[in-house]
Amino acid sequence: MSKRKTILLLSFVIIILVVSNLSGVFFNSSPYLPDPEDIDGSTLATIPSVDVAIKTVQNKIKQNPKDAVSYTLLGDLYIRQARETGDVSGYQRAETALNQALEILPGYSPAGSLLASVYYAQHEFAKALTLAEKVYESNTKNSQVRIVIADSYLSLGNYEDAEVIYKEIGETNVTPPLLARLAHLAELKGNSDEALTLIQRAAGEALNSGGTKESVAWYLLRVGDMYFNTGEIREAGAYYEASLRVFDNYHLALAGLGKVRAAQGKYDQAIGYYQHAINIVPQPDFLAALGDIYMLTGQTDEAKIQYETVEYIGKLAAINQQIYNRQLANFYSDHDMHLDEALDLALTELESRKDIYGYDSAAWAYYKNGNYKDAQHMMDQAMALGTRDALLFYHAGMIAHALGDNQQARNHLHQALTINPYFSILYSEEARKTLDALQSQAGG
Repeated sequence: MSKRKTILLLSFVIIILVVSNLSGVFFNSSPYLPDPEDIDGSTLATIPSVDVAIKTVQNKIKQNPKDAVSYTLLGDLYIRQARETGDVSGYQRAETALNQALEILPGYSPAGSLLASVYYAQHEFAKALTLAEKVYESNTKNSQVRIVIADSYLSLGNYEDAEVIYKEIGETNVTPPLLARLAHLAELKGNSDEALTLIQRAAGEALNSGGTKESVAWYLLRVGDMYFNTGEIREAGAYYEASLRVFDNYHLALAGLGKVRAAQGKYDQAIGYYQHAINIVPQPDFLAALGDIYMLTGQTDEAKIQYETVEYIGKLAAINQQIYNRQLANFYSDHDMHLDEALDLALTELESRKDIYGYDSAAWAYYKNGNYKDAQHMMDQAMALGTRDALLFYHAGMIAHALGDNQQARNHLHQALTINPYFSILYSEEARKTLDALQSQAGG
């Protein structure tokens, strides 16, 4: 064989391998992800704690107060701190540092893209999108800021444009963060198997490439979430435990285990996990879940304390109201509290964030306020993508029931319990009882 033919043959083989690897991102191949019991994070590199790193950069800035690069690095570290601890005030510190970097060096692309991501983390999605687009116009090679543009589209309900960007980036730069976004999009579109394959691949690649412990733990957590959402609670628990072994005291994994133990009826263990998570960061959804378990087990005084704390945390600071408004609206609706305010919160949120869960929140608030026709209109929007979320189907079923459409109510409630019979300690049993009653009325 001639040298030229050999080169052509090798080139052809390489092209086939590259295409095969890229197609695996969007289809069913996934890299080796160990059994969750075999994951402990021991292969991950040990890096300085975020607190130590922050002090080091702060000392550099003291020596040179005009160092825009160090301010940018400091902002990035504050973002990492917020992710690791769950303390959203870290994003405010990041915003201050990044604005300082841009004051020193206007138009500095890394600082601009990080600042856009901070706005996104603080649920200022329109603001994040505006800044990200401005940064991208000045530097079209900045793929990170393009991710922020797509993320903002996704959170604002512009799913088609988000998908276009994700897939364009995936043609040349397949990374665990991109795979996680594609997994989330697949989940929203009701493609649960594809979503699980993609997030498993993301977790496997993150584990093998040696990311930070918190980032790897997050991917494992998301694998657990997807198993839980399809009712596979044993598998979910195993991945939450693996997430905790990778990143000790990870508040999201602790709450995940609390959710699993509650689904298994192990309420004392569930309470322990939620209390542990709340001791690290008292997020409203953790407090509400703990209160629900207390109420279920007859500990009404303890439940009341948790519920009161949900309101306090949700309104404690402007940033909390910004981030937790939707959680607070859903909490009020779920617990038949301040229902006028629940509706106001949900509709205000929906004005700027028209995603499916915004429509769902508004639908549920309308339902709880007795406005069933508007609830149905909002629910139609919430289910437009075909998302297989048991709670969405439960809400849809109860709204249909209230409107007298019992066949639709039966269909939706059956779907909810088929997707995940453990979807809610508040509502799973109510879904079963309502479905049984509807089937009895129908004679089957």
